[in-house]
Amino acid sequence: MRNKLIAQRYSKAIILNMEDEALDFLLEDINSLKVIFSQDLSLIKFFDSFLYPLKKRENLALDVAEKLNNKNIWKNLFRILIKKHRFTIIPDILIDLEERILDSRNQIKVSLRIAHEQTDNILNDIAEVIKNILKKNVVLNIEIDPEIIGGFIAQTNSLLIDGSIKNNLVRLIRIKK
Repeated sequence: MRNKLIAQRYSKAIILNMEDEALDFLLEDINSLKVIFSQDLSLIKFFDSFLYPLKKRENLALDVAEKLNNKNIWKNLFRILIKKHRFTIIPDILIDLEERILDSRNQIKVSLRIAHEQTDNILNDIAEVIKNILKKNVVLNIEIDPEIIGGFIAQTNSLLIDGSIKNNLVRLIRIKK
């Protein structure tokens, strides 16, 4: 819990210094960093490890930041996190930043699991239903998951809508017992 609070302070400081027009570029950076750090989980540990010289860790972090839109913001943040031995909270910072940006636009990210490809009309209908429930515009993150057989599972941080055939079958089996 403490790390989330610290992460929120960092993300709030970043947002305060951003113009609305630059938030799209910041979102691109966040998505890039999520990919980078999810592909190599040891990278976060490396940046936070006392086993490697501070300069080596900083230089690698600066190399990562150099590929991003908002180089200076990320360079400063990475330096601070490395020096304070807090780089392990970077995933929490990225999540909080993304949520703050989307919230400022009255949007919410929804993870949508579907059994197979769907038409844009069907995806728009699902997004509209979720929008009516949450009273926010929906940003879909779509994942194909044949295991759910059919239907969909929509999930945010605070909501789960399970309209999958798999779930309905499981409930039917429980009722019969």
